[in-house]
Amino acid sequence: MPTSFYDIVVLGAHLEPLLCAALLGREGLRVLVLGQGTPEPSYTLDDVEVEPYSPVFVGVQSPVVQNVLELLALRQDVRQRMLERHDSFQLLLPQNRINVFSDTDAWLAELGREIPGVRHQAADITRTLAEVQGELDVLFSRGLVWPPETFLERQQLSLATSVQRYDRQGQGWTSWKQLANGHPLRSAFEATLPHLSSLLASQHSDATRARLHAHVLNGVGQLAGGWGWLREALFSRIRSWGGDVRPRDGAESIVPNGRQGHSIRLARTGEEIGCSQLVHGTPIGALSQLLPDRAPMTALFERVGEPRSRAYRCSVHVLVARKVVPRGMEPSGLLLPEASATDRAYWLKMRHVDADRTLLTLTTLIDEHLIDTASSPLRFVREDALTGLRALIPFIDEHAIWIDSPHDGLAPQGLNGNAELSCSEPWARGPHTMRAVYEYPTRRALGVCALPTRTPVRGIYLCNEQVAPGLGFEGSFLTASSVSRLIAAKYRKQDWLRRGPWARRSV
Repeated sequence: MPTSFYDIVVLGAHLEPLLCAALLGREGLRVLVLGQGTPEPSYTLDDVEVEPYSPVFVGVQSPVVQNVLELLALRQDVRQRMLERHDSFQLLLPQNRINVFSDTDAWLAELGREIPGVRHQAADITRTLAEVQGELDVLFSRGLVWPPETFLERQQLSLATSVQRYDRQGQGWTSWKQLANGHPLRSAFEATLPHLSSLLASQHSDATRARLHAHVLNGVGQLAGGWGWLREALFSRIRSWGGDVRPRDGAESIVPNGRQGHSIRLARTGEEIGCSQLVHGTPIGALSQLLPDRAPMTALFERVGEPRSRAYRCSVHVLVARKVVPRGMEPSGLLLPEASATDRAYWLKMRHVDADRTLLTLTTLIDEHLIDTASSPLRFVREDALTGLRALIPFIDEHAIWIDSPHDGLAPQGLNGNAELSCSEPWARGPHTMRAVYEYPTRRALGVCALPTRTPVRGIYLCNEQVAPGLGFEGSFLTASSVSRLIAAKYRKQDWLRRGPWARRSV
């Protein structure tokens, strides 16, 4: 028998489920969040806080992002914490270092200096991306359900997109792909896509490609406190609306009870918890493991296709002396050591720890089929990262303090005689800590969405990065907004039926 009961239980402490939990708590529903094994946002190494994974803050000015932040009373807090820079992103190419300016004239002038001959073509592409941005801003602000599943939802999306220039699969727009194959600018922007979203570059539709590239031109944000601050802010909002957050607990099993909801058994304590609705915020494969009957999920995969992991995100952290950082280097950038090898690109983040030290974080993708081989890139990921940095910072070997990757299974490595390192370990170290990038057999709604929010099991919803993988940070807000809208509408209908005029008795 359940010892407690909640309206909603949310599994997972990633961005999507936390946003959904906060939105539902705001509606007056009693919410419980279980961490479900979600790793801590950071660990401390040699008194330096390190974030192994943090969302890339692009598209913060999107209408759906701003609307959700406004509903959660976080809009002003986020705005004040965002690093105010007009050129906070760089393309670090073998022969060029290009600042990406939000001002169109400055951006085109920068291209004219760095890559002569491409300015006129770049002007046309930039203008097209701005038009796409405006059209999609209008579309995403309509409050539609993504992805649409019912007849009414599909009709609403069809009507909203009837006057646009794209088809249902999101094809029909031009972007940097119209440049010749091998062009450094095309290679650089294509290499950004897996880092801005949860899709490989080859899986993007024209719509999602154009949307993300337009976001980059509008600026890549840096949030003071990073993902750790945002997670704690969402925890606080959930608790302030009467919800509970238990980040160290997770469900061991889920037993559906039809119209009565679900019974959830916790792995750590054996406690049973009841709920009316359940929101699953980790990869969908984990949901299948929790259910007593996997047949409904098998039927779902037969209908929409089962996601397959194709690559993993691997981060390497290098602490260097601040004086060695090149003048003019921006907080975020794409490092492309070889123009033709886009699969070896690094997403580079820089954070000044103090007056003397700077932390550089390089994130790359490792193909899934190479992970368990004798020549696995994980064995060489640290040296490869240093090799890439040497092209950018020639004297890095003399001024590097330590290097670490929590994903390769090795201990932190002191450099230049600094061998003793103290490390807190909220993170388990090893390849299993890497986050997967999936391939989806089918994608819908302009190529934005992959998996549905409604699962075949009554009262269980999916709210993770697999729902709208094509939009990255913005897609997280779009998913959370859609799921919370579906659940809240159900409760409003029940309340209306309970409180309608037919329920009132005249005296």
